[in-house]
Amino acid sequence: LLVTEQARLRMAHELATAAKIQRAMLAPAPRVEGWQVEACLDPCHEFGGDLYDCRTTCDGRLVFQVGDVTGKGMGAALLMSSFLASSRVLYGSCGDPGALATRLGEIVCDHGDPGRFVTGFVGCLDLATGELHYVNAGHPAALLLDGGELRPLESNGVPFGVVPGFEYRAATVTIPPGGLLAVYTDGIPEAQRGTEMFEDERLREALLAAASAPDLADVRRGVLGQLDAFLGDAPRSDDVTLLLIRRDGGA
Repeated sequence: LLVTEQARLRMAHELATAAKIQRAMLAPAPRVEGWQVEACLDPCHEFGGDLYDCRTTCDGRLVFQVGDVTGKGMGAALLMSSFLASSRVLYGSCGDPGALATRLGEIVCDHGDPGRFVTGFVGCLDLATGELHYVNAGHPAALLLDGGELRPLESNGVPFGVVPGFEYRAATVTIPPGGLLAVYTDGIPEAQRGTEMFEDERLREALLAAASAPDLADVRRGVLGQLDAFLGDAPRSDDVTLLLIRRDGGA
């Protein structure tokens, strides 16, 4: 019994250390003049398969991504960590999101578990003009809020790791002054209470209701508060990730 308990404690310590290292990989959202950026990731277990990242470049751009590895547990966490590390190495050499997404797809196909893939939204935002070049690789549609209207940025490519040699091409949209971009994982719309899901419509209503808050942290709390109110006592069954980017100005 003593040996068994010592082994259990050692495993618990190693798992806690691994979870701490994984959380430390998620850099805080950068402060950018003329913009607000807010991000959060809430895993449903010790380890998460979701990821997000935001980095500013020396030429005045914001490179960001949100991703979701299929499955849960240690396998998903390891692929998430590898995917995030590979992305950061490629930011400097792949300025175009299409080129970046293509390389990430190759890496997942060549070195990932054949039974897993990654959905993701990769964006490169010109902070001076608000022009956004993006690839949505089989990920839930990001939402661009402008003047009370929501525009979905739908998928324009397959998930990473599904089709070897797939060439991604970036789409372009402009975030206007006062515009708000929300990128999230399916842990929000697919959150389930009994047989009922939160779904996209509730997410859109929550975002519209919270968007007028001057601080993006309040917008985040408003959206996730609606999710928690919907779930009640029901436990979360998936990781929840939300990235918000808002351009200053506008009414």
